[in-house]
Amino acid sequence: MNITVEEISSIKKKVQVEIPDEQVTKEVETLYKEVGAKAKIKGFRPGKVPRNILERYFKDYVKGEVIQKLIQETYPTALSEKNIHPVSLPVIDPGELESGKPFQYSATVEVKPELKIENYIGLKLEGKKEEIKEEELESRLKDLQNLHAQLKTIPQPRPVRHGDYVIIDYEARMENKPLEEGKGIDVTVEVGGGRFIPGLEDKMIGLTPEEEKEIEVFFPEDYGYKKLAGKTISFLVKVKEIKEKVLPPLDDEFAKDLGDYASLEDLKRKLQEEIEKEKEMMLDRKLKDQIIDQLIQAHSFEVPESMVEEQAKALVSDTQLRLASQGIVLKNLNIPEEKLQEDYREVAQKQVKTFLILETIASQEGITVTDEEVEERLRSIAERAHQKIEVVKRYYETNGLIPELKTGILTDKTLNFLLGKANIS
Repeated sequence: MNITVEEISSIKKKVQVEIPDEQVTKEVETLYKEVGAKAKIKGFRPGKVPRNILERYFKDYVKGEVIQKLIQETYPTALSEKNIHPVSLPVIDPGELESGKPFQYSATVEVKPELKIENYIGLKLEGKKEEIKEEELESRLKDLQNLHAQLKTIPQPRPVRHGDYVIIDYEARMENKPLEEGKGIDVTVEVGGGRFIPGLEDKMIGLTPEEEKEIEVFFPEDYGYKKLAGKTISFLVKVKEIKEKVLPPLDDEFAKDLGDYASLEDLKRKLQEEIEKEKEMMLDRKLKDQIIDQLIQAHSFEVPESMVEEQAKALVSDTQLRLASQGIVLKNLNIPEEKLQEDYREVAQKQVKTFLILETIASQEGITVTDEEVEERLRSIAERAHQKIEVVKRYYETNGLIPELKTGILTDKTLNFLLGKANIS
């Protein structure tokens, strides 16, 4: 077998393969024997059909099957012999299969560019960890206070106020016809919270318990749910109950009720430590972003299109999962996946460039990922997901996600290495 490689560009190669005529003839003869043994042709017994008759009926079939088999058997060998590691599926250009002649075909693939990254030690970075402000701690405490607030029915009837929680029934109509999905019973709405139907919350202010009112709401042209965009919808709303949010007092008892806190001061100290850690992580991310930006700016190279496409698809998938966790389906927002993928293209390209640069630096510096580090990362994921590590490990192995996990660890280790060697002012 004769193999040659044509360098189309720094990221694209054409592998040309020539298979000797003896091997071609052997495959053709073998397949005709198999076909002849099973062929049912009028006037001939199976296994006794002459070759010329078989060719009349099965020539195209045999040709296609032999070409496919020859390529499948020789393509991996050709890549291995020429030490080529594709990052894309091959574009195959099969030649003609002719009796008594060698068979030739070509496979064009994308590969990672061969990089040499320089001047990455001692990068000049700027960053400062922000001081914790008193209002940040107070805000964190208020969030906890709100989280543990209780909703209590108002003791005396009164009109709905901003900040109340109301229990309502509602029914929506568009152009005097009921909306199939526009009906709710015993729905809890925080008036002014901005989490219900836009414009409807404020128009409920002033209603009293057991009062019914028809409220019209205009949905803007750019509203996410296209069926309602630019339409005026009529809502028949009945207020069934009004509740007030009652906040627990911020005292030692509140802190003890939350868990392992001896006092309110102890809780404040733990919250301060959390905020401190968050600010350290923010600074770490900011410095690493500077590293990435400097390295990309200093090294210009082509990026395989297939890697960019795959990364863009991954970003779309992440977006779909994030929306799904909020009960939102992407197609209901009337945003085609192809459009979203194109929007993510620039981000995906930067992420692929970052990966290729850091992978090269890791190779140059001998940075690797151990099995123990993979196990530790899986353990961390299991703890955050409140799952047994065996379950998480099986999921990652079954879905082929271990290589992706290793890539993430390698990226983190390489960035930490570069950060440790940087000059920070």
